[in-house]
Parts: sequence; structure tokens; C-alpha cells
Amino acid sequence: RAMKRKVAIIGGGITGSAACRRLSKCPGLHIHIFDQGRRGVGGRTSSRKYDVRDGNDKAATIRFDHGCQFFRADTDRFKKIVNEWIEKDYVSEWNGDFRSFIKQEHEFFGLPSTPPFYVSNFGMQTLSKNILSDASENSNVRIHAGVRVAQLNRDTATKKWKLIGTSGEAAYHDTDEKLQEDDQRNVIGEESGYDAVILTDISSSFGGWHRASAGVPDSFSTAVRNRVGARVPLLTAMIAFDTATDIPFDAASFDHPVVWFAAKTSSKPQMKTDKECWTIVSTAAYACDKIEETPMQDPKTGEFIPQSPDYLTTVPGPDLLRAFEEIVCDKAGILGNDALTNLPKHVFMDAQRWGSALPCHRHLRHESSTRKVLSGVPYDSGLHPLAPTRIEEDSKSFLADDDLALYQAGDMVSNYTPGMEGAALSGIDAAEHLLAQLGLND
Repeated sequence: RAMKRKVAIIGGGITGSAACRRLSKCPGLHIHIFDQGRRGVGGRTSSRKYDVRDGNDKAATIRFDHGCQFFRADTDRFKKIVNEWIEKDYVSEWNGDFRSFIKQEHEFFGLPSTPPFYVSNFGMQTLSKNILSDASENSNVRIHAGVRVAQLNRDTATKKWKLIGTSGEAAYHDTDEKLQEDDQRNVIGEESGYDAVILTDISSSFGGWHRASAGVPDSFSTAVRNRVGARVPLLTAMIAFDTATDIPFDAASFDHPVVWFAAKTSSKPQMKTDKECWTIVSTAAYACDKIEETPMQDPKTGEFIPQSPDYLTTVPGPDLLRAFEEIVCDKAGILGNDALTNLPKHVFMDAQRWGSALPCHRHLRHESSTRKVLSGVPYDSGLHPLAPTRIEEDSKSFLADDDLALYQAGDMVSNYTPGMEGAALSGIDAAEHLLAQLGLND
């Protein structure tokens, strides 16, 4: 009986989950997913849940989607998949009082002008978990959670890829550098190696200084970086207020130098919280400025600088909260007479730096007045329509080196409009291409 082929997918976000979903339908494969997330799979479709004490020292449970806020389904292919998720109760359409205070073409992924908008029930992160749970019903799928792939080595005789990495505290993106220095790296996953590798995190092709680098061969990582061009960074703040705010909308896009978007957690299906919680998303221009002030790489030693909770809760978190309060409390501003007097006391604050939140648009890849190169990484804060999702360039939605059996998928290399839909379709397309290369088409 023929040996089953083995495929490694690095990254358990929506791209990796979508690729796994497609590959798992083929009985001739063993599929291993590797994900280094501290809170499990999900990637940028991340959610957080906290137990805190409120102003009266009472216990309170609070929740946030602190990465991807919602997603679109504009293409016929993805609409069909989303309808399947709705039938399984994984996903719901998100409805609410949505407003825009910015030009339509600059709205946050088309909200509110270009509905419908979809969210994962019980938090955005549960979608990847549910997809992979379904795929894992096939005994040929295995998920390696809390594992970081740091190096890819190809056996010249067998042409198989062996993955070198680490697990535990040393695997996480935000671990202190001192702990990283002591990590023990070994062969992870399949000892004999994998016939092909699908990479889904663009940071896999960073230099070895970056915590998410996977030691990708230079020829492939160069091709990936050339394809991406620049990336768009964002910062998010998670704020829980002690009492209701009386903000008259559930989510909105803003024309403001610091804040681009904000959403109320409890307005989303199955996202009940004990306190009123908001996720505030920065503009790309603000995020670029903060990365320039506090880089991700030490300019002297070249070491990766993980995001520090002390920094996040003293600089971007307060900045975003102050800007949001300015927006909703200015009677001469967007709300006019509906403006609040002030916001209630907050009982929780945290923040997140998304250095690669989304790709810049293809028209900005080569020439852009809004580009900055920071620690050798190109970033761009230029704005362009993010809705509807469509094919924007005559090319594949993924990058392939069939000779090396290496594949890069995700919205960063996709030819679709940036966003979760393009990321998922890229993963599916890469999986279908790989099946054809392995002679395992349905």
C-alpha cells in the first residue's frame, strides 16, 4: 500500500485553517498544523476573555475581539463556505447601529456602507478552532499548539522537510528575550519530515531576528518579500468600562489621526460581557509612528523586542482611549448634541501591536509617499478601498515553489482585496494547487 504523503502547515489562523479544511478531504494525506499562539489557534482572528474586578470589587467577565473585527463574503466561492458555517452555527451576520464619519472608500473594511458583515459566534477566534476541530475528525490531521517552527531543513536524499523548533514558554511571540536564549530546539512533528510545507504567516520569511521567523530558504523568502512589498501595521486597545457609556452606536469608522475604527463587544452575537467592552483600532499612520518610536528590533544587537505589557498599557492603550473619548465627547465633533459629557471610569485596559495587520494594496507596492522602512521592514499607511473583496491583480492568490515544495499563502501574498476573505481563499487555492502537484486531485 502506498505511503501517505505528509504536509506541514505553519500557522493556525484563517489561512492555515482553510488550507487544512481543503486538504483534510483527501484521504491520501497526513496534515500537521503548527501554531505558536499563546491562546491557541486563530492568528489575527483572535479573541480574549478576562476575569477582572470592577469598581466595587465584584468579579466580572469581559471579552474582546482584539484582531480581526468581522469579515466579508463577497465572492461566490466564499459565500458558499460562509453559508455552511452559518448552518453549523459557527458564524452569524453582525447587525447593529453602524456609522461612518469618513469617506466611504476609506471605511474600515466597508463598514457600514457595504454590508453584510459576518462574525464568528463566541468570538472571532472560535472560527479557526471550529474549522480545525472539524478537520481533526479525520484521524490524519494533527494540531501542534504552542509550538514555534524556527528552521526548515530539507533532506537532500529524501527531499523531505524537517522542522526544527521549540514549545512551551519559549515558543510564544511575546516571551522575554532572556527565556528565548535558553530555548532548546529539536525536530518537531514528523521525524522523517514532510513532503511539502505551506507557510501562512508572512513573518516566517523575516530574518532570524524575528520571533516568528521559520528559517525559510533565502530564495523563497526573497520571493515572498518581493511579492508582499509593504505591510500595514495597526494597534488595538481593549477597554472595559465600569458602567454603561451611552455611546449611541455599536461600531463606527472614523476620520481621525489616531482612531480608525471602534466596536462594542456585546453588539456581536454570543459575546455577552459583564461590563461594556470596546475594541479600538488605530490608524495605520499612528501605528507606523509608534513602531518608529519603539521598534521591534534592537538597533544595536539586532535582537527582537517583544511587545511589553508595560509599554502597551502606558502608550498606545491610553492614546487610543483618549482619542476615542475625544471623538465621542466633543459637541463640536461628529456626534454634535449627542456627544457624551465624558466616558465612565475604565476597569480594564490592554493593547496589541499588529505589525503585519494586513498588506498594503498592490498599487502601493513600488511607489508610495506613505511608505516607511523601519528595521529593514517596509510599512505603508496609504488608504484604499477594502470592500468589496475582489481580484485586484492578474496573478495567483499564493506563492509556490514546486521544486522546493514550499508554498506561501495568506492575504499578504493574495491577489484579492486585503482581508480575511482573501486570506481564506488564498489558503484554499494553495491547498488545491498542492493536491494537483501531489497527484491527489479529487
